[in-house]
Amino acid sequence: MWNSNLVTEAIFFANKHHLGQTMTHPENMPYSAHYFGVALEAINFASLVKNVDYDLLICSAILHDTLEDTEASHAEIESVFGKKIADGVRALTKNKYIEKQDQMHDSLNRILREPKEIAIVKMADRFFNLRDRVPSWTEEKQESYKQEAQMICDILGKQLPELQKILQEQIDKY
Repeated sequence: MWNSNLVTEAIFFANKHHLGQTMTHPENMPYSAHYFGVALEAINFASLVKNVDYDLLICSAILHDTLEDTEASHAEIESVFGKKIADGVRALTKNKYIEKQDQMHDSLNRILREPKEIAIVKMADRFFNLRDRVPSWTEEKQESYKQEAQMICDILGKQLPELQKILQEQIDKY
C-alpha cells in the first residue's frame, strides 16, 4: 500500500524540523500531533478515492508544513523524497512574498496543478483544523478561517466531490 521506509523517513524529517514547535490548540501539544492527524485524515479521505499514490499522499501530509514553518528547503525535501513529493509540499505552502489575502488562492491554484493526492492533503488539513474552535481566536479570525475553509471546499471539492460533502459538513459544524 505504501513504502514504510519512505514514510518513516518523512516522520523523522518532519520531527527533526518541527522540533520544539507546539500546536496553537490544544496548547502545548507537540506539533507532530498536527501532521500525524492530517496524515490520518488524508488516509481516511483517500479510502473514498480511486487509484491513490499513498507514498505521495502520506509523505506530503506529514511534510505539508515543513516549508512554511521550518528552515527546510524545497531542494532538501527533493533530495530526500524526490521531485513529486517536494513539489506537492511546495504547492501546499503559502507564498509569503505575495499579499496575505492572495496567499490561499495562489496555493489552491498550485494544488490544482498537482496530482489529486495533494488536494486530498489540503482538504484533510482543513478538516483536521476545523475539529473545534481555537479559544484564543477572535470571532473575526474564526469567521475568516471558516470563509477560507469554504473557498478550499469549493475549489478543491470540484476535483474531489467524494470529499467535498465531508469537508462541507465540518465547515457547517464550525
